[in-house]
Amino acid sequence: MRDPFVGRALGLVLATCLGSNFAGHSVRADDRPRFWAVTGVAPGDVLNLRDVPHGDSKKLAGIPPDTRGLKHLGCLTPEPSLDRWMIMTESERINAKLQWCRVEYRGMQGWVAARFLKPDP
Repeated sequence: MRDPFVGRALGLVLATCLGSNFAGHSVRADDRPRFWAVTGVAPGDVLNLRDVPHGDSKKLAGIPPDTRGLKHLGCLTPEPSLDRWMIMTESERINAKLQWCRVEYRGMQGWVAARFLKPDP
């Protein structure tokens, strides 16, 4: 029997090493942005930096809406196992399809929702 944790861990490593764009397709390392800027976060709100790529995971920090220069460490779209998918709620299924990017912010590394990032030239 295949361990779903091992599959996810392997997927995470591959996605981080290979990198990806917002459409979820693999791209050459030279084509991906080196840095991100925060976009779409309301003034007075923050982009949550999380310990794992999931909206319910531990919050490590709040990144202000005007932040630039977040170091790009790789992106992925987590894929739950079929067994897990079958018991997920509709909300969990929607969240499972979201793309996440690993970034470095003020010396901390963590995950943010990719929809709140844009390339920072």
